[in-house]
Amino acid sequence: MRTLQKLTQRFCLGALAALTFDSALAADPGVTNEKLVLGAVIPLSGPPSIIGKAIATTLKVWEQDVNSRGGIGGRKIDIRIEDDGYVPQRTVQGLKKLIDVEQIFALIGTSGSSQLLAMLPIIDEQKIPAINHIAVNSAHFNPPHKTLFNIGATYCQEVSASMKHLVTSQKLQGSKFGLIFQEDDYGTDVKCGYEQALKELGLKSSIEVAYKRGAKDFSAEVLSVQRAGATFVLTGGIITETAAMLKEIAKNQMQAVRLAAHPSHLPAVLALAGPAADGVYVAEYVPPVTDTQTQGIGKLTALTYKYFSANEVKDMNRYSLTAYVGVQLLESALNACAKNLTRACVVEKLEQTNNFTSDGIMAPLTFGPNIRQSGTRPILLKANASAGKFERASEFLSSK
Repeated sequence: MRTLQKLTQRFCLGALAALTFDSALAADPGVTNEKLVLGAVIPLSGPPSIIGKAIATTLKVWEQDVNSRGGIGGRKIDIRIEDDGYVPQRTVQGLKKLIDVEQIFALIGTSGSSQLLAMLPIIDEQKIPAINHIAVNSAHFNPPHKTLFNIGATYCQEVSASMKHLVTSQKLQGSKFGLIFQEDDYGTDVKCGYEQALKELGLKSSIEVAYKRGAKDFSAEVLSVQRAGATFVLTGGIITETAAMLKEIAKNQMQAVRLAAHPSHLPAVLALAGPAADGVYVAEYVPPVTDTQTQGIGKLTALTYKYFSANEVKDMNRYSLTAYVGVQLLESALNACAKNLTRACVVEKLEQTNNFTSDGIMAPLTFGPNIRQSGTRPILLKANASAGKFERASEFLSSK
């Protein structure tokens, strides 16, 4: 009888061990009872590091904040970051390392527009939940990718809506409109917004001037729009390009309303352009990072002070805000799946997101079947060069 009992106990223990082993084998990568591994591929070297470093700090702030609150279902968040320098080939290499070596569960940083496009075949194949909060391109969601969720407007969407609001609210319909744009995918998207706004307003462009990526001198381009009589100029640069255009416009004493896309919403533009940046409008979808009266921005700023230093707070920029919205969105889905933490569950919960708020950092987010972009309502900002900051020039606008 005792022998039978011992055999039965051994059988039960063996079966339990087998079930436990099978469960471990069945778990998605990056998930244990104690830990959840997440990854990001972002630029931490070269000129784009101004973007990547702000994002990396925010990801680490969130990691510490979540873990101080007990993690996700008792699992501690562990974030692994790869630097791609905004080079698509390095982006793919970084993603492969995160998958093969770091065994990540999900992606919470997907680099720039073309870099994400390079990663998409792998993301699709591996069915990795991914949040894009850095650069949104229509190719990221049209057609939709099952596990990729994009937050924020495309350049076309933000420029179109912001430009229409600016022209109508300031009664600028009688202006002569000019565009200086970069000759690449980024510039094409900016040009899309410019042309769409004019078409919907029933207005015409006076001149559109293209420049090559990497250009430093914009004297010829600015002179061209000046000779065309432009009194409204969309400066389609990024950081140094926008600053150079603004300085050239000021040097030529052009009296023109100036509008830029959100990559120009960085302290570096104000520092490089100086007084020439004063009054330039920026098409955005997040408020100024200095607007700590906005609850979500105030919370992130306080957490950054808590876990890092005043230097990191000083280096916060718009990408800190979009990253914070991205991780909050993911956290909501992770918590909803905490008892059954699988990639499929997280993707399902993200897809069911309805009116997700970020305490004022972005307009509410909503996804759904085949809807993989949200947060497209723009907000118009204006540069105050003497104060060294950007200020609100509107509340959140309609994205129509």
